[in-house]
Parts: sequence; structure tokens; C-alpha cells
Amino acid sequence: MTTTLTDPWIERLILAGLVPKRARGLDRADVAHRYNKVHDFHPADPDYLYSPGQAQTVARDALSLVGIDLTDGTRILLTDMAAGPRCWSYLVNCGQIEAACEEHRLTTGEAISAAALMAALPWE
Repeated sequence: MTTTLTDPWIERLILAGLVPKRARGLDRADVAHRYNKVHDFHPADPDYLYSPGQAQTVARDALSLVGIDLTDGTRILLTDMAAGPRCWSYLVNCGQIEAACEEHRLTTGEAISAAALMAALPWE
């Protein structure tokens, strides 16, 4: 008997009709890359798809530009309450993500969609 493990993030994308069933077995970053390539989405597009890990990395890098420096192991969570550190997480509000994305654009010249990034980040 063979046990197949499925990734719940990929399963949600399949059930939503965003990716085909053959995405099962791929890693999250590969699924996101293929989805964006097929639809010709770029980080500035609001429908750009970040894998959960990619979203954490992009958010951490963007937040560092507005003075929120986080270690690699810190998990970023969206909140509609008070922002700040909590255990091994850091709570940010949508305004902070939007400001970080704008600062990223001003600093690097590369636009990233705050909406796409927030869609990929978990809520508290």
C-alpha cells in the first residue's frame, strides 16, 4: 500500500480551479512559478501567486525597508489589531504591508503588489 501526501495549499488551489490536478506532487514554489508563467503575471500584478514561503521572504525583505527587521525564523501574520512581536511571530497590519511594498518600489524600482502579498500571508 502506498501513501500519498498532499499539500493542503496546493489542494486548495486545485479545488479553486487555479491549477490542474497534475500540480499534486510539485513543491509550492514550483506551482506558484508555473501559475505565474502560464498567466504571464509579474510581482506587480494583483493576481500574482506567492507560495506561503515566498510570501514570508518577500514580506520580510520589504518590511526591513520600513524599519521592521525580522530574523529568518520569524513568521509574519496579518492582523487587524495591534501590530508587533508575538512569540515566534510578528503581527503586521495591511497598511504596513502596503507601505513596505511602496518603499520597495521607491528603493529598488521594482513594483510588488501589496494585494498579492497580503493574499498569501496568513491572518492571526
